[in-house]
Amino acid sequence: MTTLSGCCLCGAVSFQGDCDIKAIANCHCSDCRSVTGAAYATLVMVPESDVNITGELRDYVHTSDAGSTMTKQFCATCGSQMFSKNSAREGMMAIRAGIIDQKAAIQPAFNVYCDSAIPSTPMDPALPAHAKMPG
Repeated sequence: MTTLSGCCLCGAVSFQGDCDIKAIANCHCSDCRSVTGAAYATLVMVPESDVNITGELRDYVHTSDAGSTMTKQFCATCGSQMFSKNSAREGMMAIRAGIIDQKAAIQPAFNVYCDSAIPSTPMDPALPAHAKMPG
């Protein structure tokens, strides 16, 4: 278990928990690029039950290219995108790495949606790279 904590830009939403990190990935899909405004998003996948969230979140729901329901969760005050959920991964949530206090815990294991990556985005050649989301 890894203790994770963090908060949004304004501090109105925070989280903490002893988390069983299941995966850490860099996602280069167009949805992650759009929601973050960055070249890619680093996602820390943990069981929802490991995380205690305080503060008011707003949800944005859309359908992924694979047909699953994606829920993005934002701070209702400052709009910081903090968490996401995928209906295909029941009971799991992704924490956006940029809001995590424990920076040393963020060690991505692979890249996904590399076919959608911005060509100039540097990628660690030691990490597995998947064209889309692996099965």
